Amino acid sequence: MNPTKQKASPTFAVHGFGTFLFTRTTGITVRSELEKQLHSAGPAALLTIDFTGVEAMTNSFTDEFLGKFYVALAAGDNDVEGVQLVGLNEETRDAVTVCLERRKQIAVDAATHDLLGDAAVLADTYQQARKLGTFRTTALSEALQISLPNANNRLKRLVEAGALKRERAPGPEHGGKEFTYALPQAHEDT
Repeated sequence: MNPTKQKASPTFAVHGFGTFLFTRTTGITVRSELEKQLHSAGPAALLTIDFTGVEAMTNSFTDEFLGKFYVALAAGDNDVEGVQLVGLNEETRDAVTVCLERRKQIAVDAATHDLLGDAAVLADTYQQARKLGTFRTTALSEALQISLPNANNRLKRLVEAGALKRERAPGPEHGGKEFTYALPQAHEDT
């Protein structure tokens, strides 16, 4: 086993399934293909879901494909540090936003660095995390002037959505667990 092996940064092209995507059955098919690709690739540093060329999606397709994918991601069913969406147009962005709002989930639009979905409280948190780079909960708490438990709750949701990655920090002197947070990035930066 090679401990320095870099994690993959796969891209999943949704357009291969059509330009107008509808029905839950199609959503199941597309989600299954995405999960199959992820399992065969192994641990991923950053998954890019590319909607370039998709003109429109129904809410039922989007929920079955993306909504349920994010549920599995939050449950830890996929070995992915981060997820970003690219290639969204106005129609597909609206479908994704509606889906995620209904499920109380969030996703990152890589083009705008905005959070989509149920992001009212988390938008400021995500933007502050982008400014901080790599940080601990206390830095975020101080920057936003919120309590540590509140900061931890917000960070948990961002990690579950793949918007941030979390790594265990070297052991604190006072005991307990500490983590550092950062934006997930491909290990093959050019």
